[in-house]
Amino acid sequence: MKTIGNILIFVMTLAVFAAINMVLHELGHCYTINAVGGKCGSIYIMPGVKIWPLAGFGQHYPNAWNNVIGLTVYAKPAPTDPADGFVSLMGSGSVAALSLLTLFLLFIFRPLNWVRFPLLAQSMMFLDLLFYTILPHWFKLRHFFFIGGDSPEPLNGATKMGIPESMFIAGVLIYSTLMLAGWLAYVVQSSQRRADH
Repeated sequence: MKTIGNILIFVMTLAVFAAINMVLHELGHCYTINAVGGKCGSIYIMPGVKIWPLAGFGQHYPNAWNNVIGLTVYAKPAPTDPADGFVSLMGSGSVAALSLLTLFLLFIFRPLNWVRFPLLAQSMMFLDLLFYTILPHWFKLRHFFFIGGDSPEPLNGATKMGIPESMFIAGVLIYSTLMLAGWLAYVVQSSQRRADH
């Protein structure tokens, strides 16, 4: 019964972290555009509600929403194509970096209490990069199957930066395989440690 309860807690935590990472993805674009010399204007999340800047919080997106998950509007574009590519990459790239960091934290601190659930959930968010690269490119689906962007944003960004398409896809597949293997290894080790206590 405890296992079922833990699974339910994890699924609910995963849903909350998916929503949080929707915002983090857009913030990745926003902070990167500012860093490369452009300017972030506003961030909207589905169903087209402005969340940044806070002065306009709650306003609706003025155009058709088009079933995307989130949207960052730039007040000033990136100055070069490679910089623009970096901005496109850093939505999913920011989430991927945070996912890797949380997986390291799981292995370093090995929490057995409730702290493991948000860390496990965040480390699963590596799927943002995998799905946004592979689903639109290979299967002509959206970012998350039926919702989200319909073009492979991270891949498009990488190619604008001069990274060959095949090399980027291979890197994403290797990163995702290693993340999944690490995640599963942690879950198995964690289960064994809890059984020993």
